Amino acid sequence: MSKSLKILFLYPNLEMSTLVPNAISILSKYLKVDGFENIELFDATHYTEGAKSSDLQKVTRGQLKPFSYEDRDVIFKTTDMFKDFVDKVEAFKPDLIAASIVEDTFPLCVKFLNRIAEKKIPTIVGGVFVNSAPHIVSREASIDFLCMGEGEETLVDVCNALEEGRPVSRILNLWIKQNGAVVEKNPKRQALDLDNFLIQDLSVFEPQAYFRPMAGQIYRMAPLETQRGCPFQCTFCNSPGKQFDYRAENSGSFYRKRKMESVRNELNYLVSEYSIEYIFFITDTFLAMSKKEFDEFIEMYSDFNLPFFMNTRPETIDEYRAKKLKEVGCDRVNIGIEHGNENYRREAIKRNLSNDVVVRAFHQMHDVDIPVVANNIIGYPDETRELIFDTIALNRQLNCDDTNAFIFAPYHGTPLRDICVKKGYIEKDTLAEIYTKGSILTMPSISKTEIEALCKTFVLYVKLPEKLYPLIKKAEENTKEGGKIYNELLEEYIRPI
Repeated sequence: MSKSLKILFLYPNLEMSTLVPNAISILSKYLKVDGFENIELFDATHYTEGAKSSDLQKVTRGQLKPFSYEDRDVIFKTTDMFKDFVDKVEAFKPDLIAASIVEDTFPLCVKFLNRIAEKKIPTIVGGVFVNSAPHIVSREASIDFLCMGEGEETLVDVCNALEEGRPVSRILNLWIKQNGAVVEKNPKRQALDLDNFLIQDLSVFEPQAYFRPMAGQIYRMAPLETQRGCPFQCTFCNSPGKQFDYRAENSGSFYRKRKMESVRNELNYLVSEYSIEYIFFITDTFLAMSKKEFDEFIEMYSDFNLPFFMNTRPETIDEYRAKKLKEVGCDRVNIGIEHGNENYRREAIKRNLSNDVVVRAFHQMHDVDIPVVANNIIGYPDETRELIFDTIALNRQLNCDDTNAFIFAPYHGTPLRDICVKKGYIEKDTLAEIYTKGSILTMPSISKTEIEALCKTFVLYVKLPEKLYPLIKKAEENTKEGGKIYNELLEEYIRPI
């Protein structure tokens, strides 16, 4: 029987950043299965204020091939998105507003919710930032409930309480606020059994939301989760913290894998219902599989043979896996290098592998003609210009299609953030917003300006001959001459693409 409660999802996304969020599509499915049909979404993804999206910024830096959203008739919105959100709320009259946020989008979420605060509509927020920094999130007067853990069953329980006019209390994973203060902190529920995972509901999004660029083309793309969490302990990532939290509260293991039959069922649905052309496996380390698990994936996916993209680590790749991945349609792979100095990578980042393993993984993918993207981070705590050039030197040895350089973001819930706070490189509650800012660390070892300049010119240092390094150094300068040199060198690099 259909239930009457109206739920409005808010997706406070930055312009064209990331895929459609499977957090919302999965939550929508759980609600609909439980009888909640009055579900709508306000999605900020396609609103533009003239600034370049993260993908277009990468094109400018030579880190992505040029592309055009016009190829698939993707239309951007130029109206005031805050006014449009208010209009949406007034027209739909939701009984609950639910938002999934990360640290980058938290400030935008608050701006949206503050615009309709006087309407006194109950609000619930969840996501990685909520779990990593509830002390910050709970300060916001426009937020009523915090989901401290997985949201699938928690949101259903909250909606049923509101539907039935019961107090929203004693719901596992839920923190409850009254009069601006947290008055109830409920314990974590058991980690969701992924063997009984529900297939996501993409219908909550506009059809154009599925289109995303990949290697210069625009595809009708869908995210798919094969694992939740990660078995590795990288100090810039908050996945290890989630694993610790779940174990500390006897709530099971946050790191779990889906059975391939479950993945097969979702793939069948995505292709038949939404005509998906390209699969983006959103698992943190996709190839964190045993040989048996990997072979099961290959056998299952061979029935689809759709192009797909994944993120993984060098030590998860070998010749056998590279060959099999090519056979079933692997179109592109992101491999996380993160740093080129073995000692720094091992001691500061907790990645214990040699540069030889990194180089070999890229060559193995290249040998079977799978394009590979090298992911790097610069501007770590206590990093120097010399250490950044160790990363550049390693990248120069790789056979890769594209090279990415991101500026380190000290996200809440990560060990490296704790180090930054302890050393005074950032204030305790400073937000990390990687998509909209450069480095936010104030360090004696290297300046913010130099980190940003090296990020801008990273691809040039990797791709162009070393004899041009003096010229690239001039291109780092934020001057008219530096900009002219930079554009000339970038044109030289991107011309063959």
